[in-house]
Amino acid sequence: MKKEYIKYEKLSLEIKKDIERLHNEKMKQNSSLSIEDTMIDWFTDNFDKWLNENYAGSDDAGNKRRHFRLDIEIPITIIDTLIESAGDDEDALTLVGNVINISRGGLYFKYNRAIEVSSIIKVMIDLSRVDKDLEDVEALAMVVRCDNLEDEYGIGIMFSSIYDSDKENLETFIFKSLAYYIYTNR
Repeated sequence: MKKEYIKYEKLSLEIKKDIERLHNEKMKQNSSLSIEDTMIDWFTDNFDKWLNENYAGSDDAGNKRRHFRLDIEIPITIIDTLIESAGDDEDALTLVGNVINISRGGLYFKYNRAIEVSSIIKVMIDLSRVDKDLEDVEALAMVVRCDNLEDEYGIGIMFSSIYDSDKENLETFIFKSLAYYIYTNR
Protein backbone atom coordinates (compact mmCIF):
# COMPACT_ATOMS: atom_id res chain seq x y z
CA MET A 1 0.00 0.00 0.00
CA LYS A 2 1.58 3.29 -1.14
CA LYS A 3 1.42 6.14 1.35
CA GLU A 4 -0.17 9.35 0.14
CA TYR A 5 1.48 12.49 1.44
CA ILE A 6 0.06 15.98 1.46
CA LYS A 7 1.59 18.24 -1.21
CA TYR A 8 4.55 20.29 0.00
CA GLU A 9 2.89 23.61 -0.93
CA LYS A 10 -0.02 22.93 1.44
CA LEU A 11 2.08 22.36 4.56
CA SER A 12 2.18 24.93 7.31
CA LEU A 13 5.02 27.43 7.20
CA GLU A 14 6.59 25.96 10.35
CA ILE A 15 6.84 22.49 8.86
CA LYS A 16 8.11 23.87 5.55
CA LYS A 17 10.93 25.69 7.34
CA ASP A 18 12.08 22.53 9.08
CA ILE A 19 11.89 20.50 5.87
CA GLU A 20 13.88 23.21 4.06
CA ARG A 21 16.48 23.12 6.87
CA LEU A 22 16.82 19.34 6.43
CA HIS A 23 16.94 19.69 2.63
CA ASN A 24 19.75 22.27 2.87
CA GLU A 25 21.69 19.93 5.18
CA LYS A 26 21.29 17.07 2.71
CA MET A 27 22.31 19.28 -0.23
CA LYS A 28 25.55 20.18 1.60
CA GLN A 29 26.26 16.44 1.67
CA ASN A 30 25.89 16.39 -2.14
CA SER A 31 22.55 14.65 -1.94
CA SER A 32 20.44 14.70 -5.08
CA LEU A 33 17.11 14.45 -3.23
CA SER A 34 14.23 16.55 -4.44
CA ILE A 35 12.38 18.68 -1.90
CA GLU A 36 9.52 16.15 -2.08
CA ASP A 37 11.90 13.28 -1.27
CA THR A 38 13.29 15.29 1.64
CA MET A 39 9.71 15.90 2.81
CA ILE A 40 9.00 12.17 2.84
CA ASP A 41 12.24 11.54 4.76
CA TRP A 42 11.34 14.31 7.23
CA PHE A 43 7.90 12.83 7.94
CA THR A 44 9.39 9.36 8.36
CA ASP A 45 12.35 10.33 10.54
CA ASN A 46 11.68 13.75 12.13
CA PHE A 47 7.92 14.28 12.43
CA ASP A 48 7.43 12.90 15.97
CA LYS A 49 10.48 14.75 17.27
CA TRP A 50 9.30 18.03 15.69
CA LEU A 51 5.77 17.64 17.08
CA ASN A 52 7.11 16.88 20.55
CA GLU A 53 9.45 19.86 20.51
CA ASN A 54 6.77 22.24 19.27
CA TYR A 55 3.43 20.97 20.56
CA ALA A 56 3.67 18.08 23.02
CA GLY A 57 3.81 18.35 26.75
CA SER A 58 5.32 16.08 29.34
CA ASP A 59 3.95 13.19 31.31
CA ASP A 60 3.09 13.47 35.01
CA ALA A 61 6.74 12.94 35.97
CA GLY A 62 7.94 15.74 33.67
CA ASN A 63 9.44 13.40 31.07
CA LYS A 64 9.22 14.38 27.42
CA ARG A 65 6.89 12.11 25.49
CA ARG A 66 8.31 9.87 22.78
CA HIS A 67 5.33 10.37 20.45
CA PHE A 68 3.01 13.33 20.03
CA ARG A 69 -0.46 12.68 21.46
CA LEU A 70 -3.58 13.66 19.59
CA ASP A 71 -6.58 14.51 21.77
CA ILE A 72 -9.62 12.89 20.16
CA GLU A 73 -12.63 10.80 21.09
CA ILE A 74 -13.13 7.57 19.15
CA PRO A 75 -14.59 4.21 20.15
CA ILE A 76 -12.29 1.37 21.15
CA THR A 77 -13.07 -2.30 21.74
CA ILE A 78 -10.99 -4.05 24.37
CA ILE A 79 -10.65 -7.82 24.26
CA ASP A 80 -9.04 -8.91 27.51
CA THR A 81 -6.82 -11.77 26.33
CA LEU A 82 -5.60 -12.77 29.79
CA ILE A 83 -8.86 -14.23 31.11
CA GLU A 84 -7.86 -17.75 32.12
CA SER A 85 -10.99 -19.39 30.76
CA ALA A 86 -10.60 -17.74 27.37
CA GLY A 87 -9.24 -20.03 24.71
CA ASP A 88 -9.47 -17.46 21.93
CA ASP A 89 -10.89 -14.02 21.20
CA GLU A 90 -14.47 -15.30 20.87
CA ASP A 91 -14.37 -16.61 24.46
CA ALA A 92 -12.69 -13.50 25.84
CA LEU A 93 -14.48 -10.62 27.49
CA THR A 94 -15.26 -7.85 25.00
CA LEU A 95 -15.96 -4.37 26.31
CA VAL A 96 -16.14 -0.93 24.73
CA GLY A 97 -14.45 2.26 25.91
CA ASN A 98 -13.62 5.70 24.47
CA VAL A 99 -10.17 6.86 23.41
CA ILE A 100 -9.15 10.20 24.96
CA ASN A 101 -5.80 10.62 23.21
CA ILE A 102 -3.75 8.56 20.81
CA SER A 103 -0.21 8.44 19.46
CA ARG A 104 1.90 6.19 17.27
CA GLY A 105 3.08 4.40 20.42
CA GLY A 106 -0.14 3.92 22.37
CA LEU A 107 -3.30 5.52 23.69
CA TYR A 108 -5.23 6.58 26.77
CA PHE A 109 -8.90 5.67 27.13
CA LYS A 110 -11.75 5.77 29.60
CA TYR A 111 -13.15 2.43 30.64
CA ASN A 112 -15.79 1.14 33.07
CA ARG A 113 -13.43 -1.09 35.07
CA ALA A 114 -9.80 -1.23 36.16
CA ILE A 115 -7.29 -3.23 34.16
CA GLU A 116 -4.17 -4.36 35.99
CA VAL A 117 -0.94 -2.63 34.96
CA SER A 118 1.29 -4.94 32.85
CA SER A 119 -1.74 -6.85 31.50
CA ILE A 120 -1.60 -7.62 27.79
CA ILE A 121 -4.83 -6.75 25.98
CA LYS A 122 -6.03 -6.79 22.41
CA VAL A 123 -7.60 -3.53 21.21
CA MET A 124 -9.59 -2.64 18.12
CA ILE A 125 -9.75 1.09 17.35
CA ASP A 126 -12.80 2.06 15.31
CA LEU A 127 -11.17 4.53 12.87
CA SER A 128 -13.79 3.85 10.19
CA ARG A 129 -16.37 5.56 12.38
CA VAL A 130 -14.46 8.86 12.19
CA ASP A 131 -12.82 8.49 8.74
CA LYS A 132 -14.57 6.30 6.17
CA ASP A 133 -11.36 6.03 4.11
CA LEU A 134 -9.56 4.16 6.89
CA GLU A 135 -9.95 0.66 8.26
CA ASP A 136 -10.05 -0.21 11.94
CA VAL A 137 -6.74 -0.77 13.73
CA GLU A 138 -6.07 -3.92 15.74
CA ALA A 139 -3.12 -4.27 18.12
CA LEU A 140 -1.81 -6.07 21.16
CA ALA A 141 -0.87 -3.66 23.92
CA MET A 142 0.48 -3.57 27.45
CA VAL A 143 -1.38 -1.63 30.13
CA VAL A 144 1.09 0.90 31.56
CA ARG A 145 -1.29 3.05 33.59
CA CYS A 146 -4.64 2.72 35.37
CA ASP A 147 -6.08 5.88 36.96
CA ASN A 148 -9.12 5.76 39.23
CA LEU A 149 -11.34 8.60 37.96
CA GLU A 150 -14.66 9.61 39.55
CA ASP A 151 -16.97 7.11 37.85
CA GLU A 152 -14.61 5.19 35.55
CA TYR A 153 -10.94 4.41 34.93
CA GLY A 154 -8.32 6.01 32.72
CA ILE A 155 -6.22 3.32 31.07
CA GLY A 156 -2.90 4.02 29.36
CA ILE A 157 -1.57 1.40 26.97
CA MET A 158 1.58 0.99 24.91
CA PHE A 159 1.30 -0.89 21.62
CA SER A 160 3.46 -4.01 21.73
CA SER A 161 2.43 -5.67 18.46
CA ILE A 162 0.70 -4.05 15.50
CA TYR A 163 0.55 -5.10 11.82
CA ASP A 164 2.26 -2.77 9.33
CA SER A 165 -1.03 -2.05 7.54
CA ASP A 166 -2.70 -1.14 10.86
CA LYS A 167 0.29 1.01 11.84
CA GLU A 168 0.00 2.80 8.49
CA ASN A 169 -3.75 3.37 9.04
CA LEU A 170 -3.03 4.76 12.51
CA GLU A 171 -0.28 7.07 11.23
CA THR A 172 -2.48 8.27 8.37
CA PHE A 173 -5.31 9.00 10.79
CA ILE A 174 -3.03 10.93 13.16
CA PHE A 175 -1.42 12.88 10.33
CA LYS A 176 -4.75 13.81 8.73
CA SER A 177 -6.13 14.90 12.09
CA LEU A 178 -3.03 16.95 12.88
CA ALA A 179 -3.03 18.57 9.45
CA TYR A 180 -6.65 19.60 10.02
CA TYR A 181 -5.74 20.94 13.47
CA ILE A 182 -2.71 22.90 12.20
CA TYR A 183 -4.65 24.48 9.32
CA THR A 184 -7.73 25.39 11.35
CA ASN A 185 -5.76 26.88 14.27
CA ARG A 186 -3.50 29.26 12.35
